[in-house]
Amino acid sequence: MPTKIETNVVATVAYILKNSKGEVLDQASAEDGFEYLHGHENIVPGLEKALTGAAVGDKLSVSVTADEGYGDYDPSLIQKVEKGKFPPDLRSKLKVGEMLQVDTGNGWGVVTVKEITPTHIELDGNHELAGEDLFFDVEIVALRPATPEEIEHGHAHGLHGHDEDECGCGCDCEDGECECEGEEGGCQCGGEGHEHHHD
Repeated sequence: MPTKIETNVVATVAYILKNSKGEVLDQASAEDGFEYLHGHENIVPGLEKALTGAAVGDKLSVSVTADEGYGDYDPSLIQKVEKGKFPPDLRSKLKVGEMLQVDTGNGWGVVTVKEITPTHIELDGNHELAGEDLFFDVEIVALRPATPEEIEHGHAHGLHGHDEDECGCGCDCEDGECECEGEEGGCQCGGEGHEHHHD
């Protein structure tokens, strides 16, 4: 068993995530620990760097600047799309603040519905925490070596692997392929369900 966090180690962590105002944005207890595959960008870069080398039982307070978190807010990622380009059944159900998984032309990404007008829908490709500094209190709960399948797919599959629909980070798996659902906002702890924007 691994004794410290390094690439291709699956770490289970308990954490509390706060913003610069001290507001709790997300958390996971030791009993409901968040499991991720280290070295595969499952969590924000600043946190992943800080956790490298940590051992079970270690407790860390980590400050992550926006450029090492979800990047700076980029106004160019806001776009207005004609309503007619959305399927009628989806168009009628959309609400401001809802997250969608869309094909950006450069792969799948998560966007937020920012505004709905009679003719257009405004989508924001920025992560909801873009431009924000993040503050984590983290405890390392457990470590284990990743399976070959987890390394191939680039994320932890949890205790049940692909025998279950859920693979540990809000992702749905079908036929051995995993993708994070946009409506759920993807993974916890700054996880892979969100787009990272780095210049």
